[in-house]
Amino acid sequence: MSRMMSVSDYEELGYDVVSPGEIFGRSSSLMSGDPIYEGGFRAVSADELFGQGSELVEPAPLEFLEPSFIDSSVYQILMAVSVVLYLHMLLRSWEFLVVIFGGIFGTYSERRTNNEGGELPGFFKALVIIVGAIMVALVGVRIADVTMPAEAPLYDSFLELTAPLMSLAAVLVLVAWLYALHVITGWISQSPYVRELSSISFINFVRYVVLLFPLVATWLVVPIEQVQGWSIALISGTALLLLVYLKDTFVFFVGKKIPILYWILYLCTAFLLPLSFVFTMLQMQA
Repeated sequence: MSRMMSVSDYEELGYDVVSPGEIFGRSSSLMSGDPIYEGGFRAVSADELFGQGSELVEPAPLEFLEPSFIDSSVYQILMAVSVVLYLHMLLRSWEFLVVIFGGIFGTYSERRTNNEGGELPGFFKALVIIVGAIMVALVGVRIADVTMPAEAPLYDSFLELTAPLMSLAAVLVLVAWLYALHVITGWISQSPYVRELSSISFINFVRYVVLLFPLVATWLVVPIEQVQGWSIALISGTALLLLVYLKDTFVFFVGKKIPILYWILYLCTAFLLPLSFVFTMLQMQA
């Protein structure tokens, strides 16, 4: 085995060995040791390499990227579509907003709206339904995304892409359920009261979409670390508008001298029954 060559050996062979000052600058010098070290490498301390008082720090491990439904292209496209439609709805129907929110503390909101000459046009109602359906669907996706563990079986390549569409389909089924419930109830009872009750529900839905969409849209896209703070604001706003809706429907049933038991039955059949079914299915899949 041949011995390791030193600097002098290279000089004898005709190599031009330069000083550290010629390579790194006039005041440069090697910390210690021979440039050619027998054995190939020499371990140095942090003080020798970076200066006195230095110490090596173990690198922090990279955090595991958990799967998320909100990273899918379908989720982001639906989010962009809802924002565009919401802005279009406001620009075309700004004059109706005063009428909608002007009767928020009154009763029979739809009838008051019609009497004041502010009947909502068909395109406005259609946009509210589309934007509201997308909004509620994405809220359901975000709730599932936040509450489910990362190893849940729903996080699959196919389901991760189609989760927003599946949630939107569920919301459309809920809308169809509410529409059929009011139509069938009106047909059976032959009463005009059902139409007024449906109008009260729709007016409150319009209020929710118009007033809370900016807050909901922000909550839908914030990082997971900020979800809790925005959730408090969203729940607070939803609770306030829910109290307004409960007030409107309660005053309606009392004003028509309909037993309160029917009011409770209506709320359970229209909302609590389908929502409980959805939550039960999510818990089974989580």
